[in-house]
Amino acid sequence: MAVSVLAPIRSALTKHPSPEDAASVVHGTPVGALVTAFNAIAFAASSFQDGNAVFLAFWLPAVLALCLTMIRKSRKAARRRVSRVSRRAARILTRASASLALPWAALVVYVFAAHGPGEPMIVLLVCVGMLSGGAFMLHRAFVAALTYMLTILVPVIFSVHFGGWAQAWSVTAFATAYGGFLAYFAFTAGETARQRDDSVAALSDAVARLKRVHDENFLLANVDDVTGLLNRKAFNDRLRQAVDRQQAGGCSFSLLLMDLDRFKNVNDLFGHGVGDELLAEVSRRLRANLSEGDLIGRLGGDEFCVLLPGATDEAAIQSIAGRLLRVLNGPARLTGGVVYPGASFGAAICPDDAADPVDLLLRADLALNHAKETGRGQCVTFNDQLRQQLIASDEIEAGLRIALKEDRLSIAYQPKISLHDGRAVGAEALVRWKTAEGENIPPDRFLSIAAERGVLPDLSRHIAGMIAGHILTWRRAALRPGKVALNIHPDDLKSPEFLMATIAMFEAQGIDGKDLLLEITEGCFIGRGTDMAAMVLESLADRGYELSLDDFGTGHASLSHLKKIPVSEVKIDRSFVAGLGVRRDDRAIVAAIAEIAKGMGIRSVAEGVEDDTQRAILTEMGIDLGQGHLWSRPIAAEQYASFLGKGGVKRRA
Repeated sequence: MAVSVLAPIRSALTKHPSPEDAASVVHGTPVGALVTAFNAIAFAASSFQDGNAVFLAFWLPAVLALCLTMIRKSRKAARRRVSRVSRRAARILTRASASLALPWAALVVYVFAAHGPGEPMIVLLVCVGMLSGGAFMLHRAFVAALTYMLTILVPVIFSVHFGGWAQAWSVTAFATAYGGFLAYFAFTAGETARQRDDSVAALSDAVARLKRVHDENFLLANVDDVTGLLNRKAFNDRLRQAVDRQQAGGCSFSLLLMDLDRFKNVNDLFGHGVGDELLAEVSRRLRANLSEGDLIGRLGGDEFCVLLPGATDEAAIQSIAGRLLRVLNGPARLTGGVVYPGASFGAAICPDDAADPVDLLLRADLALNHAKETGRGQCVTFNDQLRQQLIASDEIEAGLRIALKEDRLSIAYQPKISLHDGRAVGAEALVRWKTAEGENIPPDRFLSIAAERGVLPDLSRHIAGMIAGHILTWRRAALRPGKVALNIHPDDLKSPEFLMATIAMFEAQGIDGKDLLLEITEGCFIGRGTDMAAMVLESLADRGYELSLDDFGTGHASLSHLKKIPVSEVKIDRSFVAGLGVRRDDRAIVAAIAEIAKGMGIRSVAEGVEDDTQRAILTEMGIDLGQGHLWSRPIAAEQYASFLGKGGVKRRA
């Protein structure tokens, strides 16, 4: 029991003061010294006439000098940053507390023990007040507080007994009880203060952790991890804020959209890791060559966007873009070697070109596309020509949406003919759109706009539904149409959920790989989503769907595509077939493609066959199939049914 009672006391006596404890005492010392000086002056003034002149002449200056020394040292100590209180510093703290109490111990001995002139009750009251103040000032350093109190209390008890005072035992009892109370106060107040420090530290730590988590979440949500720039979401938010400020009466600004010119080549040749290195290097060059107020973001892939508050006309835009083009054309030393990035820019001005964030980005993108189409390595600012092109695109989009609702689209089928026996083996399905005014809109025109404006999913679903209906109609009529080639748009492959839903729709009606052939172009492997496209195509091939690579020989990496995906058929572009009779280089290219196809065990199809001369050359070269006006133009489903009824379809092994 005694051990449990003494344990807290032993702990308090042996507790080493913390930096917070020492700081509390240091900051409280000037106040304590001033109170000591004030009380000393007040006591001296009230006791001077009692014959204490000699004692006070020595005592008061000593007290004031001690107080000034304490104030000076505490201020000097307060300027230091302390992470740990040494044992020496703790001893100095204890000695300082004793020094601050010594004047009152001397006063008690002088009045009570030596029976010097002075009012004992006043001295006792002053000492009681100093004890209270000292306990309060030193409560964070328990040993120092005890030292201060004992330095006064022990002389009080000694003096009243040595001086033979009749109230000696009463004063002793009071001093003991009061000293115990002050010691308890100092101990509990110190513990409470330390617990508060712990709570504050824990709260500060929790707040710091929350801030770190918040910062990490902010980075994840708003910062691109490859370049350290704003990501698409964050940049769009800042762009929206800039547009709002402009509409509220702010200054106009420009939006600069940038694409790297040969980024796909870097990824193909060196890998995506080196591609990320290049993106990081490009971001560093952009930051180093733009003003502090310019806002830079990476929208995805190799596409960057810059908000230019200081550029309000084409001259300013061209000046900034020219500077960026120069630094981006410089060599970049990467892990895989030296790369010369290059870039193209498209720009739009708010509010001159658009006063809406989406429209502003659309106009900058249109300008960027024009820059890439007309030579790359340049900056094109949105202008009247592009405005007219945008208006025409808006009209096509609106008309296409109406055509979908009013079922004005149709499917034409162009037969694919075996060059060995002249029989049809299938057909390519081609979408056609004739407006209410009788105008025929080319598919390459409205399909690109449909992909750009978000109409493609509805359009693809509508086309697939019509093809499925035709196949089922031919099946009910006991016709054998062969495999129908369904053209897959690159955006269909980059949204594989939608494509697989379309395939599921066909299969739900009993139409599968025996009835459909999927025709793709090199566009399916350019830009973001390339890896996903290859995975989806492999999955479809595993399910029994043959893949046909269209426009073979016209792209940048057609041969590499043959290695990446399980192609069953290559289609030779009509631009090579047209010159077979007169151009040696066209014949050489077609012959090379025929040999590649034979070597890989895949079919070859020649597009755009117009005459018997071309057919004869293709047959001699070993091309398997032909497609063109020599046999039939693209025809409606009903006409294709008649075509099948006349010639039938040759079944492939």
